[in-house]
Amino acid sequence: MNDSDSLRKKRVILWAAPRSLSSVFYRSIATLNKTKHFQELFFGAHHFGPVRQNKQLHKLEKDSEIPPGLYAEGVTEVKDLTYEMMKNILAADHPGVELVFSKEFAYCLPESMWEGVISGKFADFNHTFLIREPEKVLYSNYKAPKPQPCIMPAPDGGLHELYKFYQFVKEKKGVTPIVVDAADLQAYPDETMKSYCEAIGITFDPNMTSWGKGFTSPFTYTATGPAEADKWNVNLYQSTGFIKIKPEEQKQVPLHELPSEVVKCIEECHVQYMEMWKDCIKPSPL
Repeated sequence: MNDSDSLRKKRVILWAAPRSLSSVFYRSIATLNKTKHFQELFFGAHHFGPVRQNKQLHKLEKDSEIPPGLYAEGVTEVKDLTYEMMKNILAADHPGVELVFSKEFAYCLPESMWEGVISGKFADFNHTFLIREPEKVLYSNYKAPKPQPCIMPAPDGGLHELYKFYQFVKEKKGVTPIVVDAADLQAYPDETMKSYCEAIGITFDPNMTSWGKGFTSPFTYTATGPAEADKWNVNLYQSTGFIKIKPEEQKQVPLHELPSEVVKCIEECHVQYMEMWKDCIKPSPL
């Protein structure tokens, strides 16, 4: 990679919690040319790798249980599902591309590794954040069919880790991270993605919010049952673009359907959500 390639290339991670519209955000970025995009690299290390943190899911014992290209080129053996391997994949040169992008779940990265993803070979990465109202995140998580909830960190669905990592980045980097609210993404998809592109220094393309069918996900949730969890992405990958929902049309969450401990968690996470919301970028006029 020559010096001009190095100066031109952008490296961006979108940190989120599950059920925050992060997959459709990823799908939007995947429409761009000259982009190397990844989806949830640290998920594999957290749930299935040699030092996995989640013991609830089936442990991968055979290399044959990893579908080709599940996480990235070269990850074909269970022993490769390590945090260090995932970091190496992200930080690689990836010649010929102008944007290296990955959407990740903050809860999948141990706090002991936070410093390592904002310094050294990760010093030039732009850490951005996607937030969503806790009631919508946790309601969606709670109502998800089995066995999917077992991949979520209880009881806050990864929201607490997202907030803590956001604070860490803000303090250590000394800058206000780019934050996007999923409500804006639903109500104003073009304007919101345009604003995000401007913030990370790339050109917005109208095709980022409307696309053709036939996109193949590089990621499927393995070992959680017979393709059950992959149903999460079926509608997305058969879609042709964002489904625009105006603010007044967005449904209220029936909190009465949730256990008291989930409602309490929503109330606690809402304080953190509002702190991050203050840093949200605004949808840009087209």
